[in-house]
Amino acid sequence: MANKFDLLAHTWDKKSTRVDIAQTFIKTIKEKIPNIKNFDLLDYGCGTGLVSFGFVDDVRSITGMDFSDGMLEVYNQKIKDYNLDSVKCEKHNINDNHLPQNSFNLIVTSMTLHHIKDTTDFISKANIALKDGGYLAISDLDKEDGTFHGENLEGVEHFGFDKDKLTSTLEENGFEIIFYENVYIAKEHYPIFCAIAQKSES
Repeated sequence: MANKFDLLAHTWDKKSTRVDIAQTFIKTIKEKIPNIKNFDLLDYGCGTGLVSFGFVDDVRSITGMDFSDGMLEVYNQKIKDYNLDSVKCEKHNINDNHLPQNSFNLIVTSMTLHHIKDTTDFISKANIALKDGGYLAISDLDKEDGTFHGENLEGVEHFGFDKDKLTSTLEENGFEIIFYENVYIAKEHYPIFCAIAQKSES
């Protein structure tokens, strides 16, 4: 049965706000994390690849993961269109499955965390999936009143995130915060933050 993301996939990239949020996220990561040339990157909740494909010329490999078949279809078509050997994607449901251990230098997730019910579980799994010294970069809504998505709340688990609470969750699950600021305003009054955390030395 198709979900709303399957149905929206083929027109997803046409919304300028989505593109702007992704580009701001990409730019911030590149500014804050130097020397990513040899990185293996995981884009979790990759959608159509608005974030993934912004790193094609910057990292060694890219893996996109998403639960939406429609989104992955568009993602795969981009891989074919651009003939990219270093990029792949796969279907994944974080609620039911772990991530591959010790596999990535950088995990990015843009506007996905508020769709994940157990964010602590995701952050814990991300830590395990990262190599020593690896980074987790999150772009998502600052705490909001529930109006961002309008009346269609299918798949929405959180109305944004409180900075102090999310910072604590990251620190309690083996991360050190290296950057956390609002970097974009969506729809005129919904702040979008970027948080970048580094896996603490074990």
